[in-house]
Amino acid sequence: MSRVASLDQQQADTSVQARAYLLFARLFREAPRRELLRDIVQHRLLTLIEQRGEGSGSLDPAEDPQWPQQAEAIAVEYARLFAVPGKQAVHPYESVYRDTLSIDTSTACSAYFGNQRPIIGLPGFIGGPSASAIARTYAEAGFESDPAAHELPDHLSIELEFMGRLLERGDVEHATVFFQEHLGRWVFRCLTEIRQKASSSFYRTLAETLAVFLRCEQQTPA
Repeated sequence: MSRVASLDQQQADTSVQARAYLLFARLFREAPRRELLRDIVQHRLLTLIEQRGEGSGSLDPAEDPQWPQQAEAIAVEYARLFAVPGKQAVHPYESVYRDTLSIDTSTACSAYFGNQRPIIGLPGFIGGPSASAIARTYAEAGFESDPAAHELPDHLSIELEFMGRLLERGDVEHATVFFQEHLGRWVFRCLTEIRQKASSSFYRTLAETLAVFLRCEQQTPA
């Protein structure tokens, strides 16, 4: 294979990666409409992504042909998983999985116990240092946030879109660094939680497919 052909193949692969990231970003940003679900089923988009990650020639589809008819139920589950507080909610933010809030409780101590300065660490809170660090990373890469956007910068869909946008412009090096320093350090725990709490086949399959795809990404040299 010539050097030019090899470079063309690399660019094609990067373009496919970018489209996959952007599809996942869209699916975790909001509940998919019936038309998008129909496209996913008709073109077997998740199957193709999964096969790319596994290197498998299996013809078994990942998609359920009933998904377009289940659009309303899928939207309800999206709200239950990602929008409405509750025991079954998943908070897909890097800060939730990586940051700990330290609280100095010394002001609550009486003189009886002396000058102790106990520190309580509270994991799992939204809007921690990770969110601020990632916002700076976006700005340094030349991306401006949409003023109308309502999600924090460390939301799963935003990090996936950032990966896709970097790859769209061929910036594989920065995409690799971002994956290693941010997305890859928490996303698999989040996807495991989604699989455990999802009741529909759609979000279980979506989380499983993204996990397969990202494991392949971890093993792919820049």
